[in-house]
Amino acid sequence: MTNPNQPVITTSVVFTQPEQLSQSDSIGLFSLDDIVKHQFPYHPYAYAQASALIADEQASIIQDCGELPPAEFYVTKLTDLLIQAAKHQHGQPLRVALSGVESSSRVGRVGSELEPAEINPAMGLRGVSRYANSAHRKSFALDCEAIKRARMEESCQNIELVIPFVRTFSEAATIIDLLAEQGLCRGAQGLKVNMLAELPANALLAETFLQYFDGMVLDIDVLAQFTLALDPEHEALTYLYDEQNEAVLTLLRHALKATEKAGKPCALISRHLDDSPKLVRWLHEQGISGVIKA
Repeated sequence: MTNPNQPVITTSVVFTQPEQLSQSDSIGLFSLDDIVKHQFPYHPYAYAQASALIADEQASIIQDCGELPPAEFYVTKLTDLLIQAAKHQHGQPLRVALSGVESSSRVGRVGSELEPAEINPAMGLRGVSRYANSAHRKSFALDCEAIKRARMEESCQNIELVIPFVRTFSEAATIIDLLAEQGLCRGAQGLKVNMLAELPANALLAETFLQYFDGMVLDIDVLAQFTLALDPEHEALTYLYDEQNEAVLTLLRHALKATEKAGKPCALISRHLDDSPKLVRWLHEQGISGVIKA
């Protein structure tokens, strides 16, 4: 039974599968990692570097991509998905999060052998450090090309970018430069570039980070993971995993105040909102009325 005294937080969804999207759904985030997971059977590097695959794998991906070369197939399909999602928003922003997932999550897919192996993927090449790495550059270019094409479509200038795993101010400057090299210049044709704040450093130094970005998306769960140094999949540690820990709330409060001071938008994302009534009340007390539900 619903508690009539419980504050109501409206939610928007993460776009993954268009067939599951209802007309009433608002898309809070278009995650390239989730799209690749659900819509593309191969590792992104397989599309970007098909010629580097062994003969049997090359034959398989070429057959599956039909008349188009694998790279063009990837860009065309991703462009179509972006356009569909952007138009669904009816002018409201479509936040497109670039890749930030751990490399280990894609092991086993055809093409994963092209991605450098890492001892500790959670702390490895993610976000900006991945885009700047030569091994990832071709895949990054395909993502950027799809975004450029989608933004050229009528009614799709509402597409904004969200950059995960920005560790330092230097990386903040680097991603703006990398995007510009791919023809995605912040501010051109109204393009907005936001930061996905997942790290304690992002929250602690939010005022300075926001000088490089047009807004922020706060990932409550990942911020809690790195603040408390926890593996959320470790069963023996689940009792410690708490987005309502005072250290986490202090970081969230600091970031929210920084965005308010800068006059820039801040969205929040959580995967456990339904199980966290105290967090819902805390968000309501901070004046938050909507959260992206992953």
